[in-house]
Amino acid sequence: MTIMAVLSGIKVQMYEDLKQVGLDVVNVQLVPNLENLFIGPLVTEDTQWMQEQSKGGLLAPFRADMAVGANLENQQTLEFLILETTHEWGNIVPLNISEGRFIYKGETEFCVLDEWIADRFFPEGNAVGKELFINASEGIRNLTVAGVLKDPFEVRKKFDELDFAGSARSTLNRMLEFKSIYILGDFSEPHEPIHGAVIKVPKDIDALSTAKSIQKEAKRRDLPAIAWARSQWVDNVMRGADLTTQVAGMLWIVVLLVTSVMILTISLVAIRERYYELAVRRTEGARRLQIVSQLLLENMILSLTGGFLAIGLAHGAGYLLETRYLSWSPAFLPHEMALAIGLGAGLGALATILPAYRAASLDPVKILRIA
Repeated sequence: MTIMAVLSGIKVQMYEDLKQVGLDVVNVQLVPNLENLFIGPLVTEDTQWMQEQSKGGLLAPFRADMAVGANLENQQTLEFLILETTHEWGNIVPLNISEGRFIYKGETEFCVLDEWIADRFFPEGNAVGKELFINASEGIRNLTVAGVLKDPFEVRKKFDELDFAGSARSTLNRMLEFKSIYILGDFSEPHEPIHGAVIKVPKDIDALSTAKSIQKEAKRRDLPAIAWARSQWVDNVMRGADLTTQVAGMLWIVVLLVTSVMILTISLVAIRERYYELAVRRTEGARRLQIVSQLLLENMILSLTGGFLAIGLAHGAGYLLETRYLSWSPAFLPHEMALAIGLGAGLGALATILPAYRAASLDPVKILRIA
């Protein structure tokens, strides 16, 4: 039960986290390969038709590059993704700012850090106002930290292996790691190469249909770009989580089957030890059905009591895991607890019927003579 609650808790926390990436946001980016990154077939003026296809949605172009940064105070260096964009990024992508603020228009000497970056450059905390030296393709820059963005994926705080976005191999897809530094770029030249754009669609427009429309227009213009709605990505991640839960459920069924065999064996032994008692009841006038009902009722009471005790122990184990190891709360869903108790009682009853019927069918005179 505890394992199922931990897995359910992951799903609940994942969905709450994933909603923060922006379900109404569409990403447009180059097909991730080295040729496109160097040639740059997308340019700033392409954002005009993108915005038209989104029915006037808010748009922010971006350029992505790998960079190395250094904090001279503690000699900490780190490689990361640097995203050059506009101040509109803060109005498009849902931001949960833990320190400071996002970059204002014209603040070219400021930057904003994702929480993962800030924790490594400034482990003592309070990164706002501190300076970083950034070495990217455009050269070395000295930037002042304006703010820190909270990591939307709380579920991976203690377990990096649960980072379902961190497996991205390409530079552009690493945006979803949320391990980046954001700076303002110059997008005034219409033929300046860009790597893509993020678009916040209007409230009455579907993000998925907008992504399909932009994708169709990019294909018509023979541009190697892909458009995808973040809501679709969220659905894909949740389907993967559902598959994991289903596999765990199958393992749980196997455990229940093994448990049912053990209960059947124990019931056979326990009822065999009560043959004398049951024979006395038969001689006193008890019918077979009454004997079977008595044994079933006793087993049901024991099974239900054990089930409720097990749920209590599972809650205790879940609390212990949450306080010591996990960064999310195990979710004890009512229907799963009811299913566990119902299956436990049902398996206990099924494992009791055969030995109970056998005991009720024995000749009480023979049993008493043997005893």
